[in-house]
Amino acid sequence: MKSNKGLALIVVLWVITLLTIMASSFALTIQRESAIISGIKEKAVAQALAEAGINYATLMLLSADSERNWKSNNSLYELTYMGKKIRILIADESGKISINYVDKQQLQQLLGFVQVEDAIADSLSDAIIDWRDKDDEMAANGAEKQQYIDAGFKYLPRNDLFNSVEELQMVMGMIPEIYQQLENMISVYTKKPEINSATASRAVLLTHPDATEALVDEYLQQRAESQRNKQEVTAPSWSSGARASSSVYMIISEAMIAQDITETTMAIIRKGKAKNGLPFEVLKWVKNYPIRSLFLPENDQWLIN
Repeated sequence: MKSNKGLALIVVLWVITLLTIMASSFALTIQRESAIISGIKEKAVAQALAEAGINYATLMLLSADSERNWKSNNSLYELTYMGKKIRILIADESGKISINYVDKQQLQQLLGFVQVEDAIADSLSDAIIDWRDKDDEMAANGAEKQQYIDAGFKYLPRNDLFNSVEELQMVMGMIPEIYQQLENMISVYTKKPEINSATASRAVLLTHPDATEALVDEYLQQRAESQRNKQEVTAPSWSSGARASSSVYMIISEAMIAQDITETTMAIIRKGKAKNGLPFEVLKWVKNYPIRSLFLPENDQWLIN
């Protein structure tokens, strides 16, 4: 009898232990699923706020009120919506390097800036020019149809202007590590080889042959101050680039709903009446746009408002 009671006690303890393990496992699963769902919700909220920032920036950019409208000189703004912060960067595309019209020397300067070796920069710049020119005559170190065939590519060079920045990835010799550094510095929407320094980013300004970090940083401080004081922004004296802006703008909007939870959306818009009757046309829209956070402390000094 005592033996049966002892066995029953062991069984009861074993069942209680098993139930405890099952309950703990179930609770842990629920906790993990709740955290995942909460994270998804927070990301969705941040994405919606980032897209709202694009729409708000578009309205401010198109505003006819010169005292209220936002500028496009690589201008950084901050606003608060629903208790959350959104930072928005607006840049005229004329401040980027035209991948369709830049010459070889400028290409080599650009590639040198992102620390591409001279020999690779030489061949890659030739390959870029061969991609966009209309003939099949290969530059000294470039690549035309036969070279793509010999290398086993499933496509041939366009022999025409680039349709998109992303197309640059198809050029022979272009690797992701180089492209990722160039992506934010180049454009297919500007049709001049010269850069409008008044709206260029720090990285683009540093590709200028006469630029130094000290000169560029001094100019960027002056540019930000001019915008805060509602004054005209002028190009730096050491730059001989274009002065005219375009009607195409890049808008980057980043929303932060927690210290480590942000979402970024990038849009490129063109001013002017579109087919749908709106006073602007969306040329590009990218969610989760890869860029260093606009909320980094180093960017606080560039805020306009």
